[in-house]
Amino acid sequence: MTPPFSSFALRVHKNTVPFSHTGRDWHFLSACERHVAYLKERYQVNDLAARLVANRSIMEEAEEIFSPFLRTHLPDPSHLPDLLKAVEHLEEVIREKRPLAVWGDYDVDGACASALIVKYCNALNHPVISYIPNRFQEGYGPNIHGFQMLQNTHQIHDLIVVDCGSTSFEVMAAAREQKMRVTIIDHHQVPGIDHPECVAFINPKRLNYTGPESLKTLCAGGLVFLFLVGANRYFRKTGMFSFLNTSEPDLFSLLDLVALSTVCDMMPLRGINRVFVKQGLKVLGQRKNVGLTQLLDVSGIREEPNAIHLGYALGPRINAGGRVGNSTLGVQLIATDSVTKALEIAQELNALNQERQHIERATEQLALAQALKQQQQHYLFLWDSSWHEGVLGIIAGHLKEIFGKPTFVLSEKNGMLKGSSRSVSGIDIGRLIHQACEEGVLVTGGGHPMAGGLTLRFDQISPFRTFLDKSFKNCYPEKNLSPMKVDMVVTLAQLNQPNFLDVWEKVGPFGADYPSPIFMVKRIYVQHATAFGHNHLRLKVCAEEDPSILYSVVCFRITDKPAGPFLLSLPKDPIDVLLTIQISRKWGKRFPNFVLEDFRCP
Repeated sequence: MTPPFSSFALRVHKNTVPFSHTGRDWHFLSACERHVAYLKERYQVNDLAARLVANRSIMEEAEEIFSPFLRTHLPDPSHLPDLLKAVEHLEEVIREKRPLAVWGDYDVDGACASALIVKYCNALNHPVISYIPNRFQEGYGPNIHGFQMLQNTHQIHDLIVVDCGSTSFEVMAAAREQKMRVTIIDHHQVPGIDHPECVAFINPKRLNYTGPESLKTLCAGGLVFLFLVGANRYFRKTGMFSFLNTSEPDLFSLLDLVALSTVCDMMPLRGINRVFVKQGLKVLGQRKNVGLTQLLDVSGIREEPNAIHLGYALGPRINAGGRVGNSTLGVQLIATDSVTKALEIAQELNALNQERQHIERATEQLALAQALKQQQQHYLFLWDSSWHEGVLGIIAGHLKEIFGKPTFVLSEKNGMLKGSSRSVSGIDIGRLIHQACEEGVLVTGGGHPMAGGLTLRFDQISPFRTFLDKSFKNCYPEKNLSPMKVDMVVTLAQLNQPNFLDVWEKVGPFGADYPSPIFMVKRIYVQHATAFGHNHLRLKVCAEEDPSILYSVVCFRITDKPAGPFLLSLPKDPIDVLLTIQISRKWGKRFPNFVLEDFRCP
């Protein structure tokens, strides 16, 4: 019989294992025993669940992990700045039957935030159109030409701008002169104490915001959902639903969009964001959203969806429209109620995603060659005039994971460098970009803690890199690569226990700022290795203590690295491995999928 985790798991204190495949040290986490005891007693969970939570959370966050119920954790919408102005604007538009437009960003968060408002207005039978600017022709954020087109073609004078607009001072001033009434709902950094002129400016990152800090962690989708909760409450008081002779929109049914935007925009999976994702996955599993249902099918996902599916299957396909195709496809897909239209768009997005993957692979090889020459720096600054603008953010994310440091990837456009950045935990890249703009070493830019966009002239490259050198010099005082944080040492047999799967689902989902647990398994033997996809491996391994049982382990993005040929050679000696787990649910059963994160030869 396999010993339970509580008695078998080796908890190594203050220990470090060097010399791994990735070049990272292995640091073993040691949970506070008092915290473990408290969690076990307070929430009636076993030792494994208590330790995993204690390793990655403060005690005040345990309630959202073990009791993730929306009714008890939903913040009061009244804390949103300018909420009353925004809902009064919306009520006025609806009562006077004025056409409304929602202007969004061309990523998943922008599409979901836009679709939330479209679906809300559709439920109230109010006319609304969505507008997503073309990434390459119009760029990020509102522009006056797009506003004028909406005004002249669709007689639009009222807009809700989502997931952008916090730095659009000139555009908002011009819109005001054109008698356009605009509400902005955004979560990006606000440059200074002032904000663009508009009817309402909902952004918890504005300097005069005094509400809960937790609202600063919401993406645009989360803020729009909270805004709509506030709208529902306000409309109940003013009799709007009776006036319209319609029922109150069911906001809970829209949580799948909030979960999707939260995961894909890399928001920290803590507090209310955990609740949004946990409950949103349940809604997604009911397959009520026609567009997302078709996208799940096109993506080959027949099982109960999880956070991995959001970030690595649905998100990339929705983003593909803005990256290499039609920016409006994402919101069209999510907002439609037509099965035929949804299937058509889903298939088109799937094809665009395949095109995006081809462009990405070719570009990433070139970017990787540059990155290898910058390994001694505390950040990566990579650019080439030929790189496709639509894949820069993805490549920045990949290289950030490989090298464990903030990464900037740019290409040339209209005589300037324009691109994306991705950060590591503890470094607010959005704030840093704003500081660079204020110091005059960037033309423009913005973002949030984990991701950002920036534009600079060629003559600004040197001063910007000097700025980065100064900013990052104290971030990594000892090593460039952050260590792998290992939760505990276990056996392969333990990871297959039913009680382990129960614990995993209880303390998940995992994601940004709430990382998936990493387990060390000692002395396993590689029996078979098969390459698949692009640079991936599928291994069959066995434990030294029981070689008769084979376990499947997947290694992503490894065959183009030295470790790939080594594993393909089926080394005769055992290796120590670090594994993370992904759980699939099919035919009413659960299956653990092991993913190799690192290994070493003992």
